[in-house]
Amino acid sequence: MRLKGTEMSIRNKMNKRGFTLIEILIVIVIIAVLALIVIPRLMSATRKAREVAMRRNLSLIRQAVQRFQADTGVYPASLPDLVTYGTPYGWVNGEAAPVIPGTFKGPYLVISGYSDYPGIPLNPFDSNAPPTVATSWDYNPVTGNVNVNSAIIGTTVQDNTPYAQL
Repeated sequence: MRLKGTEMSIRNKMNKRGFTLIEILIVIVIIAVLALIVIPRLMSATRKAREVAMRRNLSLIRQAVQRFQADTGVYPASLPDLVTYGTPYGWVNGEAAPVIPGTFKGPYLVISGYSDYPGIPLNPFDSNAPPTVATSWDYNPVTGNVNVNSAIIGTTVQDNTPYAQL
């Protein structure tokens, strides 16, 4: 019995199994193109989240410094003085000195600690191992200014501001 052309092509298709090399290569190229589009967006979203955390942490520390100063009349001698349960030190006449008893109403930062001083948040961009309060933030006890440590290089995604100027 001899098969007609249509019947032969149907049987050939039924007997054919698997994919050709060309079909597999096309699928791989499509997946690669999609990955090239998606991965940079995911990386950007991660960086934006870290920037939000950095700005929030910086704001918390600045507010704590201002509350310390409002209560005691002087700026803390160092950032760990914001979270002490003992005798805090303020910056008085160019040196660290104990604050006047009764004026300190702290600790001013009570966050479940994830730094070398529990309560003081770290900068999520601090790449030191392990990161510390000193490597995360620059603090000036004379003015009470707190900024991102100048050794942490980078600019914000939002407005291209250098981290150290936040």
